[in-house]
Amino acid sequence: MAGRLYAVVVVAGRVRLHELTAVSEVERRLGELRFGLRRLAYELGSPASFTALVDRAAHRLDAQLLEPLRQFVGDRPLVIVPTGPLHEMPWPILPSCLGRPVSVAPSAALWHRAATAEPAGDGRRVVVSGPDLPHAAAEVAALARRYPEARRFTGRTARVDDVITALDGADLGHIAAHGRFRADNPLFSELRLADGPLTAYDLERLARPPRRIVLSACDSGRSAVHPGDEVLGLASVLLALGTTTLIATAVPVPDHASRPLMLRFHRLLDDGLSPSRALAEAQRDLSTQGPPANRVATIGFVCYGAG
Repeated sequence: MAGRLYAVVVVAGRVRLHELTAVSEVERRLGELRFGLRRLAYELGSPASFTALVDRAAHRLDAQLLEPLRQFVGDRPLVIVPTGPLHEMPWPILPSCLGRPVSVAPSAALWHRAATAEPAGDGRRVVVSGPDLPHAAAEVAALARRYPEARRFTGRTARVDDVITALDGADLGHIAAHGRFRADNPLFSELRLADGPLTAYDLERLARPPRRIVLSACDSGRSAVHPGDEVLGLASVLLALGTTTLIATAVPVPDHASRPLMLRFHRLLDDGLSPSRALAEAQRDLSTQGPPANRVATIGFVCYGAG
């Protein structure tokens, strides 16, 4: 039926179709959620009021989208292939997702390709911090201590061509920088480095994309949705090129608040957890700590691709 949202649920080899709610209702609640999260991230207005708005919208979306499916999916890890406005969803904020491994993919075919791909990284790690973000530099310095063999680019050395060359074929990349999503031209969405923006067009120069990459930057996982659910943005380009797993943000995140999550995530990843589980456990552990901006930074990250 036109204007209605349906879920196709695949569990244990069985496929079920469920009618959920009106698309307009999801768009309304998601608009409220994202508005509240932006206000909290930029510390505008009353934190208590916007926290209440975010909580109400998150619980309503959870009741509309996931509660009707709980009897079928239980507490299993989730693979979500969104449609329409749901590409904008910061899924970990929903009560049914917090602490649960969740992977988000543009299509089931792309997720299957990523999930079944042979590990292709060459073992190298690359850590990068962009300019004008002191907390990003501190984040990358801490990661360099965890990965002493990693190639590190900070300050004036974090130049687009050098970073792209280092990322080519790497096992793990981490970029902490200013991010900007371009809704008018999503392939010009950018991560700001020392000599200018790194865009989706720069990523397309990679002969072999990094196997896993973390984009610790505002809106780095957002995509523009075109007819047929075609999505365009930094995340969709990396996944289409062959990156197996991408950790990126669906909302603005304050750089001073995201560092604890990123360091906890990498510790758990280094301990052998899968990316989606490492992110879920880090988010669960930190979601109630610190001021509201910290919460936004914690739940704003999403695992894309194969978790």
